[in-house]
Amino acid sequence: MNEDDPLDHVHPLLLMIAREEPAPAAQWQRMLEVFRKELPAAPWERLPSPDIDRDVNAAAVWLAAELKDLPTAKGIFLGLDTLNMEGGRGTNVQFAGSDQCDPVDHDESWLEEDLDYGDDHLIRGLVGMHAVYSSPEWEPWSDFCDYAVFLGYSGIVLGAAMARSAGTRDLLVAWGFHDAFLLGRSLGGKWSPVEG
Repeated sequence: MNEDDPLDHVHPLLLMIAREEPAPAAQWQRMLEVFRKELPAAPWERLPSPDIDRDVNAAAVWLAAELKDLPTAKGIFLGLDTLNMEGGRGTNVQFAGSDQCDPVDHDESWLEEDLDYGDDHLIRGLVGMHAVYSSPEWEPWSDFCDYAVFLGYSGIVLGAAMARSAGTRDLLVAWGFHDAFLLGRSLGGKWSPVEG
């Protein structure tokens, strides 16, 4: 990121909103307001409204199954992938876990260790939005959207889904592309977003 990159202004707000207590519809509206303010010339009214409840419910089912398959994992990384959605037939989130994580600590060194991988998932709302913001009309803003919209919306969905799926296991959860950000933790069966 550089001084003229709108992501420099949006990035901290995007992370803050994604890490709020799960209220997905309100979080998404706040995030859209940030995007509109930063890039007012973009045709935001043409971006399709995702079915947030559907996306959260589907992600919660997927996460519960993946957590069951990796019973010793204490650190969870949810890796984002914009390139393999195949028009809704592919995936856009990868699941990986580590038992080398202390869920109470903010230490992220476990992300650099060998992770155990599970099955991938598709957040459907991102497919429709990606199809629109990848069109020629959106060319001036498509790179911004491919990062900010993808990271922001996925964080909202995955945070709300993890709040439902974590169970009683202590976990620390990160998400992102190659740059991982802490999303939240579950301690004693209570999910809470990571601050900062």
